[in-house]
Amino acid sequence: MEEYSCVSGRGTLHAVFDPRITHVSGFNLSELLGRDVVPVQSSNVQAILQRKVILVTGAAGSIGSELCRQLLPYEPGEVIALDTNETGLFDLAESVRHYPQNTSLQVQIGDIRDVEGMSRLLERTQPDIIFHAAAYKHVPLLESHPDQATLTNVIATYHLCQLAYRHGVEQFVFVSTDKAADPTSVLGASKRVGELLIRTFTKLESCRTRFCAVRFGNVIGSRGSVVPVFARQIACGGPVTVTDPLATRYFMTIPEACGLVILTTTLKGQGELYLLDMGQPVKIIELARKMIDIQSLHPGKDIAITYTGLRPGERLHEMLVASGETLQPTSESKIFCITSQENAPAPTAMTQWIGRLEETLCRGDHELLREHLFEIVQKQEHVAVSH
Repeated sequence: MEEYSCVSGRGTLHAVFDPRITHVSGFNLSELLGRDVVPVQSSNVQAILQRKVILVTGAAGSIGSELCRQLLPYEPGEVIALDTNETGLFDLAESVRHYPQNTSLQVQIGDIRDVEGMSRLLERTQPDIIFHAAAYKHVPLLESHPDQATLTNVIATYHLCQLAYRHGVEQFVFVSTDKAADPTSVLGASKRVGELLIRTFTKLESCRTRFCAVRFGNVIGSRGSVVPVFARQIACGGPVTVTDPLATRYFMTIPEACGLVILTTTLKGQGELYLLDMGQPVKIIELARKMIDIQSLHPGKDIAITYTGLRPGERLHEMLVASGETLQPTSESKIFCITSQENAPAPTAMTQWIGRLEETLCRGDHELLREHLFEIVQKQEHVAVSH
């Protein structure tokens, strides 16, 4: 648990970030969303995950760590929690110490960008299922670091998919984002390429791995997201900073998102792109006001609200489904299948694109790298339109 202290006119205040993501500094996340948060449990998942070896990448992050916690009660043979963040992995292990199945969790310090290291890991552990949650995710930061977004979100994902294919992994679940729908940011473009990779690998000859991607919006309460930021700002006496009075985002809690991501393992279909039911978009300004009200304070009086303008890469309104995409129901009411008329990129084309990205990375040309990322996305869109 992380605790932030501030000294304001009211004395020393504390904003606590709870890695279990049910409360942030006394804020009930269900109350902030204005709806009940129902845990997802499934006997069908139990049948699939029991006694299986599961690898979770990005396991020290908000999504990855909660995936690990929710996977353990399904009695897997082993959950391998992989991350470069040593402290985060230690915190994860501590958070499940009281779980009856805690001995199934094996923390692994490692980097998905280390292809040889990942190859050795898969050779040694032979995972049945991979949940690929490792990614750089902050929109404004990645606008200035397209090299890091490409290395982690695209190149590492490509090589990990290759390893899963070669080792005959049963299922590979790629965690995507709503920013991948008609992307306008480096983050969105890198994640959209990741979605395309998932579809491409299903076209490889004799593919035994079920690849799928899961797209969803903001997870309320995650580290670096708006709720912990607002909580710290309120604890410090303000001001609360909002980008734009009209800005909206889709939100769900981390336990909800992770429960549904796990549930996709029960769905049929190769190379599918799924969308979690995010409900209605929420106005950021209304969320800020509600958080101030809950603390028995008055927005604009006790706590000032200031507008900063949209940051690089940010959109006023996020979208869940791109132009040319449609939603189809699945057997799970909270999960939709996204369909489109576009053909999956051919493996040869994707190999060429990856090679071009790697060459540009070596040159250190950030602007050209950004252009190449969007070129891959736009080429695919053009293919869909022309057909």
